[in-house]
Amino acid sequence: MAEKIKNYVAPLFFSGVIFPALLKYFNIFFIDLRQQEVLNSPGYTNSSLLTAAGIALLLPCLSFELMRRSGRSVKEFFYANFPLAGIGLLWFTDINFFMLFYILVLTAWSVGRTFSLCRFAEIPQLSPRKAFGILGVLVLLFASLGFWQQMRSMNTMSMSWFDWGHFYECLNNFFYGKPFHLNLCGGSFLGVRFSPSLILLLPVVATGAVPLFLFTGSLLVCSGALFVYLISRSLKSTVNEAFGAAVLYFFIPGVANMNLPLIDGFHEVFMLFPLVLGTVWLALEKRYILAGILFLLSLGVRETSGVIFAGYGVVLFCRGHRRSGAALFAVSLLYVFAALKVFMPLFDTAGNTYVHVKYFSHLGNDMAEIALSPIRKPGVFFSSLFSQHNFVFWVTLFLPFILLAVQAWPLLLPLLPELVMLSVDRRYDTQSVLRHYQISLVLVLIVAALAGAAKLRRKGCPQWLRYIFCGLGNADFRSGVLAATAAAVVISSFYFVHLPGLPCSEPQRRYEAAENIPLWEDARPVIQKIRSIIPRGAAVTSGARLASMLLPDYRIFFDFDVEESKLQDHVLIENTTSFYFPEDKLSRRLLLSPNWDLVLQEFIDERSVQLFRRRSTPLAKVRPLFKLSPQQWNRCGMLIPGVSSDLQIRGAVIAPGQLRFGVQLQKKRDCDAGFRVELQLGSGQKVKHFTTFGNGRFPADLADPGETFFFVVNYPPAENVTMCRVTVVDLRSMQAPM
Repeated sequence: MAEKIKNYVAPLFFSGVIFPALLKYFNIFFIDLRQQEVLNSPGYTNSSLLTAAGIALLLPCLSFELMRRSGRSVKEFFYANFPLAGIGLLWFTDINFFMLFYILVLTAWSVGRTFSLCRFAEIPQLSPRKAFGILGVLVLLFASLGFWQQMRSMNTMSMSWFDWGHFYECLNNFFYGKPFHLNLCGGSFLGVRFSPSLILLLPVVATGAVPLFLFTGSLLVCSGALFVYLISRSLKSTVNEAFGAAVLYFFIPGVANMNLPLIDGFHEVFMLFPLVLGTVWLALEKRYILAGILFLLSLGVRETSGVIFAGYGVVLFCRGHRRSGAALFAVSLLYVFAALKVFMPLFDTAGNTYVHVKYFSHLGNDMAEIALSPIRKPGVFFSSLFSQHNFVFWVTLFLPFILLAVQAWPLLLPLLPELVMLSVDRRYDTQSVLRHYQISLVLVLIVAALAGAAKLRRKGCPQWLRYIFCGLGNADFRSGVLAATAAAVVISSFYFVHLPGLPCSEPQRRYEAAENIPLWEDARPVIQKIRSIIPRGAAVTSGARLASMLLPDYRIFFDFDVEESKLQDHVLIENTTSFYFPEDKLSRRLLLSPNWDLVLQEFIDERSVQLFRRRSTPLAKVRPLFKLSPQQWNRCGMLIPGVSSDLQIRGAVIAPGQLRFGVQLQKKRDCDAGFRVELQLGSGQKVKHFTTFGNGRFPADLADPGETFFFVVNYPPAENVTMCRVTVVDLRSMQAPM
């Protein structure tokens, strides 16, 4: 009886310890990996209570059952899982970003210690053909998930043209007799980014199907799993172990986030996943001719790809492969030099310096000064390198790999130059696993981790690593390290991958929390209206997010700051947000200009979409506002009190299912205004409506006191309105010098 009580009490003890902390940190609404903040942790819900309770019960109970079936005692169970007790301390701390690493480390440590003591029955080995076939299916499934994310983002105007639109456009222009031409710079894309290997994707662009192009990007990312499997097999791993490593590949944050890297739908560096990993695999198989072909294609992905291979050349040289190492080092660096100093200036018709130098201007004015900055400006260089922001980036990047990768530490040397380069870049977006900049680093870490796993199998666990398993007798250290790595990858995926619904959902934070904008409303009907107005093949000045939905039927330009005469004949603007100031200012200019007609005005998710068309002859604009006498204004409906001190709003039912609102300016404003209306109907249904002053046709800060406009909110005619709320939103981003 006492034994049974101990069997129940042992796992429940850990469940009780970790439940409060799990509840606290599982309920996080958003984790900003770029600012390293935890934002918007709401109150507890039934779902969060149940989820936290389920995990708190499942984790210790599963651990206890595995150890019991392996013949381990309750005492050994407590020894193995003592790191879980440390999670309980989180209940007494404030929620902060660094505690997430604390959770990850302790949980992975506990999982590793538990699995080192478990003895599993003989698991049947998958056949190589079956394992590879299953992986092929998983690649398609995860690529489809990434494609779904991309299309979901595009259809809600959350995907920016930058940078995926550049790659599509420069390839699409092949079919107009302008290979690699980019409208943005008015010249060759190869003068901005030397990426001749993009030509491999020309057949995809030839189909004219933008969705296929986006799917191909996700497929390139996910295909790396196949090469992880092949590299593991070349390093003599069992089929099951190689298969497990390939499955974990999909959950690595630096891989999973590439299905939709923040706002980009595709990036050329996605090609590095199959090309670099394929080169490593073919080299291990001693198929040097094919490896050389993939190596050259890898160099052509971007001008700096050779830096990583130069590092591998140094590793080969130090390991005794003098000739091959020296050749790889020389060819790689020679290519980087030729790309930056010969080929890119040749294609750069504008005669600009390498555009990315500006991101290191705090270190020097050219590449030579930047390279010498550790000597010339040691204070600036090292303060940039060893910042708190970089520390978080390094930990986020390395944590899933660290136990395995350090076993093969010489293979980590190739990432040092690029790691330093990213760390001193003044754009904080580069220091994040959310963006594409760190892909080369992730590839080096993957190769090092696979080599480290192979070394553990050949030479056993080193003494320093055994301290992780201190107090455990007869432990299988290698199984423990592999299990801890797997746990670190999975937990990192939960906290650091921006899938909708997970804590790190960037679109969710940006459009819901920051701007009070509903997420995932469909913008496709509006785009169809736009397409019906603009002739196919026309040149359009467009915003970055709207432009993504116009390919491939239009020529896109981004020139909001130029004179009106230099704009294209159709101008498509998204404004009323805090992100794109040039669009907001241009909207105001065109609304007042006699040279432009506003042919379409729509509000999507409280974002204004405006389509302007150039007039053949100027026509003076008429203010879309009314001047009403006090008596006329009083007859416009019931006054809605307490809305604003400088505006009056009246509402009246003018027909079944139609509620009209009048807005009158009482005193001069210093910015534009938006109006959010929420109706509660008798059936419980809610109706939401949004517009801006003058229905988006005249800014409030340019109107005079007494001027009025009207807008109508529609609802089902058979319904009764039980509640009406009107909120005035100050649109500070719409301010512009006039």
